[in-house]
Amino acid sequence: MKRCELPYASWGFRELRAAIAALASGQSRHGPAIGQLENQLGERLGGSRVLAVDSGRSALKIGLEALAGRRPERREVIVPAYICPAVVNAVKSAGLRPIPADVSHDLNLRLDSARERIGDRTLAIIVAHMYGAPADIAGFESLAKEAGIFLVDDAAQVVGETLSGRALGTFGDFGVLSFAQSKCLVTGESGGGGALICRNGDLFPELSSRVGALDPADARGKALIAFVWNYLLTPYTDKATYYWRRLRPATPHTTGPARIANLDAKTALCQLASLNNRRSARLVVLDGYARQLETQHLALPQYAPDRYLARVMVRLPPGTDIESCRQYLRRRAVTTRPAYPPFLDETGSSAYAREIAPRLLELPAAASMTGADITRVCEHLGEAMRRSAFD
Repeated sequence: MKRCELPYASWGFRELRAAIAALASGQSRHGPAIGQLENQLGERLGGSRVLAVDSGRSALKIGLEALAGRRPERREVIVPAYICPAVVNAVKSAGLRPIPADVSHDLNLRLDSARERIGDRTLAIIVAHMYGAPADIAGFESLAKEAGIFLVDDAAQVVGETLSGRALGTFGDFGVLSFAQSKCLVTGESGGGGALICRNGDLFPELSSRVGALDPADARGKALIAFVWNYLLTPYTDKATYYWRRLRPATPHTTGPARIANLDAKTALCQLASLNNRRSARLVVLDGYARQLETQHLALPQYAPDRYLARVMVRLPPGTDIESCRQYLRRRAVTTRPAYPPFLDETGSSAYAREIAPRLLELPAAASMTGADITRVCEHLGEAMRRSAFD
């Protein structure tokens, strides 16, 4: 039975060859690819200044620390209530307090909800383009200017997409990218790469100074082996990895911030070169899912024609037992992933995030999937939901 896997990364011979060449030449940490990546990303992002670091989390932490230094009396940062936990952790690691605001049907931060959470201690708003669906970032630019606070454009999950002719990640005071698994550009596991994007000429010298003082990320050879084993070869290694983690649980990425390593920059350049082709292939898969799921009265809440999405998140009916559906699909060689847990506080102000997160399920969306593969996944999903209703 053919397996349908989650798209952790779309790597080929070029990426592997570039990584191995960096190791063989002794340029795994230092080398020219870092500057080349910053220049090419800057051109792709409309002439923005780009600083490559070891992760999106590091980029966010560095940027927030720079903002906090300018307004030390303000210690709160508004974040979407549906967000990658790494964003919340980055805010906390910068010594700031994350304040959740509710999201809309497309899983992006709601402008009115963010406005309600602004107070005297608000430093900034982080607006993420969740899974690549563009948020109303121009509206948030106006809100931040009106309120006298900073705006962070979190484009961690998407590179090169635009809104009104302007690249996502280039709005506000600074933006961030991530090159970890399941992103648009993938260099490896968490800690393999990310970037700060800055069009604010007043802020850039400080960000550049902070990044310039960092050492490049270390131990990239070991990280490459772990990435290939855990993600690129997962159809063949998942059982062995499962038992290994039972014996020795994985530890989260805690090092950094650091500069991006030359090895990771070289693989990012390969990914950037193939981005247009990979985007086109992903759009075909997204369109196929949208048509198939519509016949089952299911929705991809973020789908729109010609919109790139890093993940395919389907919204299941209320009361569906997500875990039983996942187990049924796993037995039929279909891998899935649940949504992020909602980030909530005691105010109860994020009702939609609380309601929608338990109903979201990520479906496989590898570029190599055929129409028949998509049909099979959707049919199995329908059967899984029917079985769940009777359990």
